Amino acid sequence: MIPSKTIPRHCNFPIFWNTLLVSKKTKTILKGMIPIIGVALVLVLFSLLANQPGLTGEIFAKILGVMFTPIFMECSLAFLGLTALLWVNHVRLKAEGDDYVTLEIEDESDDPRP
Repeated sequence: MIPSKTIPRHCNFPIFWNTLLVSKKTKTILKGMIPIIGVALVLVLFSLLANQPGLTGEIFAKILGVMFTPIFMECSLAFLGLTALLWVNHVRLKAEGDDYVTLEIEDESDDPRP
């Protein structure tokens, strides 16, 4: 076993993400699943809170009722999808940095054409 690839005994999954003995492809797939799981957890949380007694249950039941109305369902799920997309883009930009491309523009005064 390579010493640099050994996992310390005190490590846990979220803290030592880079020391995991999985391939880069697996890490990419796991990173891509995080927003999908996040959206699903939001929907499950709303569903659980809708079953609570009292005002909390009524509020979340009303939110779910509006959220799953035929017209608003597409809008609310599109909003959750857009939020997940912006989240993934933010995480990617944070990890890779924002690489701006500069274009070289040639001076047109040297061009002999009229």
